[in-house]
Parts: sequence; C-alpha cells; structure tokens
Amino acid sequence: MYDIDKKSSLKETSIRPPMDGSGSREEELSRLIADDYAGKILTATYKNPMSVQQISRSCSIPIAVAYRRVAKMEEFNLIRCVGYEEVYRGKKVSYYQCAVNVAKVTFSAGRFNVEVDPLPESELVHVGEPSAERT
Repeated sequence: MYDIDKKSSLKETSIRPPMDGSGSREEELSRLIADDYAGKILTATYKNPMSVQQISRSCSIPIAVAYRRVAKMEEFNLIRCVGYEEVYRGKKVSYYQCAVNVAKVTFSAGRFNVEVDPLPESELVHVGEPSAERT
C-alpha cells in the first residue's frame, strides 16, 4: 500500500519549474518553446491569425491559460498581435499570429541554447484595424 501512495504523490509533483520569470530569460524561453500549449498555439496561428478565444477553443486550452500563454509568448516575440476588430459596442478583439519561422533548442556543454528565427514581416497576415503597436 505504501508504494501506491508514493506513486500517486509523484504524479502530483511537477518536474518543470513554473514560467513565472524566476529563471534566466534563456531558461524561460526554452521552457516556453517546449511547452505543449505554446506548441499548439504556434501551430494553430502559423498562417492563420486567431483571437485568444479562438485559440482556446481550437487548441482545447482553458481560456485563462490561453491568455497567460499568449501574453508570455508575445513577451518573447514568439507570437505577434497582427490587428484587431471591433466586435460589439467598442469592444475590440486582438488577433495573434505565430512570429516564428524556425526555433532550435540544442544542448551543448551542459547548457540548453535556444535560437529563434523570426517570420519575415511580409509573411504576417494583418487583420482588421492596425494594432496599437504598429501605429
């Protein structure tokens, strides 16, 4: 019986440190690149800008997690706001697109290295009104 209790407690233990800014920027970027949700978001928005609500539904990601992950990915320039649309009485919805052409994670000399090649501006699809960042 002791082994069963031990196994269940191991399942509840997170091996990965949280993405809360406590590590170096390089470490945080490598965790973000390896994150399942971030991978789903990058894949879904590669050539198709989406709102966070659309990302949440199409990727089966809880809405609060989707908002946090998109904000973190935007901070690291992995995803970009490519515009917004006014949807109802002044409420605006932002659309995001993958901003990564190639991402490489390598392990050398005991360290992880992350290289991100950005998607050229010409390949980004702009939606609706220009975002505040581009004006």
